[in-house]
Amino acid sequence: MTKVQRVQHVGIGFNSTCLLKEQLIREITSLERQRDSVRLVNNTVDFSMLQTYKEMIHSRREMLSELPPGS
Repeated sequence: MTKVQRVQHVGIGFNSTCLLKEQLIREITSLERQRDSVRLVNNTVDFSMLQTYKEMIHSRREMLSELPPGS
């Protein structure tokens, strides 16, 4: 029988999600700030832009919640 060889990717830690979690948190924070500035700066409210920010923030929070804890 032949052994199935795993492909090794140099420099990528597939088991550690710490960097991904940090990136998602940074993106969420940045998007929330951008969303808030759209609300505060303009006298008129662009509801489609606010909805876009809301969806982007929601999708990143969902990704963050699906990552395994403590890794």
